Order: sequence, then structure tokens, then C-alpha cells
Amino acid sequence: MKCIILAGGRGDRLWPLSRQSYPKQFIKIQGDHSLFQETIARNIPYCDEFIIITNEEYRFIAINQVAAFQGLVHRFIFEGEGRKTTAAITLACLRLAKSETVLVVPADQVIEGLEYKDDITRAVELSREGNIVTFGMPVESPEERYGYIKADGENVLAFVEKPDHDTAVKYMQDKDYLINSGMMLFRVGDYLDELREHSPNEFRLCIAALKGRISKGNSVKYPAEVMNSIPAVHIEKALLEKTKRAKVVKAHFGWKDIGSLEDIEETRLKTSGDGLEYEYNCENTDIINRCSKSLVVANGVSDVIVVNTEDAVYVGKKGESESLKELINDDENISKIGRFFESGRVMYRQWGRYELLVDTPHYRVKHVVIQPGKTIFSHKHVFRSEHWTIVSGTAFIELDGKEGLFNTDDVVDVLPGMTHQVSNAGDTELVIVEVSVGENVSEDDKVSADAFTSSNEQTHVFDSLIRLNPAFKDNLWGGNKLKEIYGKKCDFDILAESWEMSAHDAGQSIVASGRHKGMLFNDYLGTIGKTNWGWKCSTFADFPILVKLIDAKDKLSVQVHPDDDYAIANENQYGKNEVWYVVDCEPESYLYCGFNRDVSREEVLQRIEDDSILDVLNKIPVQKGDVYFIKAGTVHAIGAGIVICEIQQSSNCTYRLYDFKRKDKFGDYRELHIDKALDVLNFSKYCPEKIDEGIVDGDGFKKRIISQCKYFECTLIDVDSSARILGVEESFTSFLVLEGEGRISVRSIDDPEKVKEGIAFKAGDSFFAPKSTDIFVIEGKSKLIMTRV
Repeated sequence: MKCIILAGGRGDRLWPLSRQSYPKQFIKIQGDHSLFQETIARNIPYCDEFIIITNEEYRFIAINQVAAFQGLVHRFIFEGEGRKTTAAITLACLRLAKSETVLVVPADQVIEGLEYKDDITRAVELSREGNIVTFGMPVESPEERYGYIKADGENVLAFVEKPDHDTAVKYMQDKDYLINSGMMLFRVGDYLDELREHSPNEFRLCIAALKGRISKGNSVKYPAEVMNSIPAVHIEKALLEKTKRAKVVKAHFGWKDIGSLEDIEETRLKTSGDGLEYEYNCENTDIINRCSKSLVVANGVSDVIVVNTEDAVYVGKKGESESLKELINDDENISKIGRFFESGRVMYRQWGRYELLVDTPHYRVKHVVIQPGKTIFSHKHVFRSEHWTIVSGTAFIELDGKEGLFNTDDVVDVLPGMTHQVSNAGDTELVIVEVSVGENVSEDDKVSADAFTSSNEQTHVFDSLIRLNPAFKDNLWGGNKLKEIYGKKCDFDILAESWEMSAHDAGQSIVASGRHKGMLFNDYLGTIGKTNWGWKCSTFADFPILVKLIDAKDKLSVQVHPDDDYAIANENQYGKNEVWYVVDCEPESYLYCGFNRDVSREEVLQRIEDDSILDVLNKIPVQKGDVYFIKAGTVHAIGAGIVICEIQQSSNCTYRLYDFKRKDKFGDYRELHIDKALDVLNFSKYCPEKIDEGIVDGDGFKKRIISQCKYFECTLIDVDSSARILGVEESFTSFLVLEGEGRISVRSIDDPEKVKEGIAFKAGDSFFAPKSTDIFVIEGKSKLIMTRV
């Protein structure tokens, strides 16, 4: 199950704890962590991936707080402009498989109790029946801040907007009403179908907005102009008030939405901070002291909240904190005190965060924290010098062309005009105390690397071999052999494809071992640096290869792939040449490859219309172990009953000519791309040739090249007892285990007995190794496909 976390709220509700640049969901009011982090931790047992949606302004805060979860599989969606929940949820769902189950949760709620598990389980059961499930909270007091759900058992009768006080009292007395928590659970296909039916305009505009996304690593950004093309509509208005499929689970767990300073005390949240506070002769008074340098004493007051931070103090009557929004938005006050509402003393960056400990016109003291694998890129200062002391961690520092590793208690002096860059070369946070002295110590005195050099963020420590977990696809023609043969863990009813090594945006594999465990594969590739892919990859803009397993229980669509020139010009991605290795097949299985005679564009179009396209395709019987190379422009289709290992260019560019007029389980036809397919088709007669290079005998193994083209080389390795394979400098190495089990290890060529990395494997496992001059040792009777560029 995927978890969509809605974390885009503004920062004016809990001032001065929260600021406009540091909203309530991210502040530490739950012990030493935030409500956002609590939301992630609470849902880890149920969800295998987290999709975090927040405003672009908060991207560095979110990135830094997620770093606390080692191995967490996650993606970010950054909105240039928030457009309420319909846009956020839909943009996330449009990039997921229809069979995925999704839990949507706000990031600013306190939830307690073991009953949470039971309520999630019940919601999953209801979603499998095609329902859109919400969670309703028992009404314990007349609340005017929330919307309500009128229900008969689990059946939703109506969604009701925020009421006035008298109406809220009636809702509390009427047992048919529940508070709408904002949490939802559904299957993606059901959600999208319902939204398309009931709010077609919002659905259409969200699809259009996909084209405007900007992808980088594990994040997607939607610029403000793209977001503003979508109406700002809550999901209740767009869908829940209209659908017949709405169900509600009456929650049995403790729940509270944190919307004011008063809510903090009601939920007994532990505000982080070492400050001391005392109440003397006070009634109904709460003190929150977040400043360790200050003592706060309240004497002889009642019904008061006092909040003290490093740079601001709030004293107010209980129940009045929400009116702070009027002060914050008062234009007359902005010029004098606006900076106190905008930000605090902690600033977040792509590489980590820093806190201003001392700030004067001519010297500053900062507490700098750099996350593992992150880099403060090359820059220099004109008017100031800096003195760094390494408090903890390992730093790789480049200073005016000289570089080296620095550890705890080491010091570095950076004079004005010196080019400098610092990377965290360790596995833990790198902590530095930085003292700046000079005529200008502000952030204005900085000349970035772009002005004089280039710089790539990459870690200086990485594993020589990693195991990958796949991305799954639920195409309607799939079966369940990948679960049966390889034990793939997927809750889809149908598992058609398993993308074993993929950096493609349409489905990334995930690092499953080592120090980068939990990273999406493309993010990992950027972290280790492109030079470590091998020099043959230097000409590629993106990672060039995708390896997948395919289970065709039913026949696939008749399709064709474009070459690089057409795909780059029309799709902004590579074309697609691919090789098929038949892993398993049922008797009398077949595939289609190429035309059995010369045809014309007009004839192909006519045969698509009259359902006779198969009559002019080569029908080829297949056996286990067969290999076929499918060149771009060649019409093809995999027949029923075949399991294939496919190695291809890293592209999801497929043009369907014909799909037998089938509908998926959600009642939707798959899109055809007839015009584009006809543009790239090779209409000449084509007879595919099996690729069968000679077998090379090794000590304990045999190998043969099964495909060799300008894009990749694939070698079948049949291990009887053990195999020793040399690494290469020109390319990474991919291993996909087809049969057997054993262990794969990496050993230094200078000391072959010393094991650098060692990982046990079973059939269906996939491994990636950066470029190397090491030796790969494969032990155990097995069969693997090795792929290199």
C-alpha cells in the first residue's frame, strides 16, 4: 500500500512555534520529532512507499526530516502553489498503477491507540470492493472547525460543511454524525474513475498538468503556473459529496487535529526544548518554553498561554490564539515585525540545515548539519573569512583545488576569495561549527560555483554491490507466475511486469541493501555520481538500461517502439530496442515479430479497423531459452503463456496498434497510439533471427553472449559450482538471477581472498554494481543474465 501524506499547510496557526517558512506539521511538538515524522512512523507497518506532497517552499524541511528514516522508500511532490486536496491527491494517483491501494493522511494530526491497525484493516477490506473509504471520528464536543459525515453504519449519507455552534451541538447529540478526519483509503483505479465521472474538468486539467512536471531524482515539481491551471477544490466537493461509492469507518483510535496553541495542551504533546518554566499562583495557565537560555515564570494569572522561543514571546488568553492570523496579515505591522512571522533561527537547505547561534553585523556563529551523501557546492566569499570546526562526522573538503578528509576536532580556515566545497563522506550527520568574520557576513556575500566551475553532488562512500527491489505493473494481460516462480511480494491481483533494474520515471526499482537502502534507483545513481556508471555511459543524459520480468498470461497488445531520433523529438526520452529471453512458456506458446510480407501504411490501418492485423504478422513458436532481439520499428506482441526476461533501453515509449478491444478491471480501454505507431513502423517483411553466440567454458561455469548491440550486451551465465567474472571500467554490471540460489561477492583483484561485499541470492533477485576492476564471485548452482553497456 502507498501512503500519500498531505503536508502543505501554511505556518500561521501555532506562532511563534511555527512560522510562515516553518509550518506546524514540521515543528517539533511531539517530543524530539514533528507531527509529520510521527505520521510517517505511524504508517510504516502498513505502507511500502510514501508520497509526500508539500509546498515547494518547504522542500528542504521535508527532505531533512525524512532523512531520519533510514531505508524509507519515498517520493516528493512539490507544489509551486497549493490548490487544495483534489489536485494534490489526483496528481499523485495519476502516476501510480490502478491496482495500488492508497492511504491518504494529513500531516498535522495526533493519532493514538492500537485500534488504528484494526480500522486500517477494515478500510482495506472495503476498498477491495471498489469503495472510496473515509474515516469518521466520534463527536465528543461541538466542533465548528471541522466538516462532518452523516452515516448509517458504514454507508455515507452526506458530507456536511463546517457548521455554526448551534448546528454543531445538534450533530453531537445526533449519533448519525461523525467528524470528517480528512483521511481516505481507496484503490487508485476506483478513485480516478469516480473523479473522472463526477468532476471531469478537474480530472482533465490534472492530466494536462502532468506534462508540466519537472522531475529530479525522487522528487517532482509542479511550477506555480502549472498548479494554477487546476481549480482549487477540496476533495469533498469534487468527489466525496457526489460518489455512490463512499464508505466510512467509524474510528476507534484517539484523534486530534492540531490547529491552535490550545490543542497542544489538550493532547499533552511534549514540546521540544530545555527551557525551564514555572507557574506560581496560576489557574488554567500553560507555559511552553523553547529557549534553553531563558527561564519563564508566570505569577498570579489565569486562562493564559505563554510561548517563549529564541526570538519571540507570545502571551495570550486561552481560546484566542487563532485570532493571531489577523495580526500576521495586518499590513501596517508587516514592515516592523513581519520577519518574526516569516522565519526563525533554523534554516533548511538541500544539503541539511543550519542554526544561527550568534548574529551580528560583523560576525556570525552557525551550527551546521550536513546530511550523509550531501554537499554544499563550490562557492567563495568576497568580504568574509570562515573558521570551521568539525564537531562530529567525516567531511570531504575541497579548498582552492586541494582536497582531503577531515574528522572530529579538525579545523579549516577559509579566507576571502577561496573556492570551497564540503561533502558529508560518512554514514551519519556531519556537524560543523562555523564562525564568519568580515565586512559582510550575510548570505549576500556568496559567489556560487556556477560562476566559475561545475560541481556534482555525489557521495564519496558507496557499496561495490547492491541488491534491488522491483517496481510492479498491473497490465490486464498479466498473471501470477512472477509470484509463483520468484516469490515477488506484490498485493496486486494481477502482476504483469516486475521492473528489476529501472531508473525510469514510470517505475523505479529501489535499493534494497547497503548504506543507500530505501533510495529510489535514479536517486542512488545521482548520489554515487555518473562517473561510477562507467565511461561508456558518459554520452547518455539518463541511465541507459531497463531490465524487467514479464508474465504474459494473456496475449499482449500489438505494438511498436520508436528509435532514438523519433522518441527524443516527440517524447523527450530514449527510443526502445530490446532483447527477449524466454524464461518459461506453456506448450504451443508463440509470439509475433515483424510482418510476414511487405505491407503499406494504408493496409495496416485498414487491418486495424477490421480486426485482421494478426494475419500479416509473423507467428513464431517459442521454447524455453529462446532469445529474440526486437529492433525499434519492428511490430511485435508476446503471446499467452510466456514468461520473459526483457533487457531494453531505459524507455517506456510504446505505441499500441491494436489491443483486441479489451477493457481492464476498472472498465477502461487502454489508449492506442495508431498515428505515432504508423510513423515509426518498418513495413517491410521481417524474419527475426535467434541470437546464439558460442559457449565459453569457465572453471565451474559456462557463459554465452545472447545479445550484443550498440546499446547493451547481455551474457547468460550458467553456474555449476562457482564463477569468477571480472569487473570493467567502461560499464556498470547488472545481474538478474533466473534460476537457483547461492551467494554473490565482490573481491579485490589485488587480494582475491578478501571479500568486500557479499550478498545471498535466490531466483528472481537483481543486483547492480558500479564500474569496477574487482572480481565478482558467484557461488551456487544458478543461472543469471549479466548486462553491461
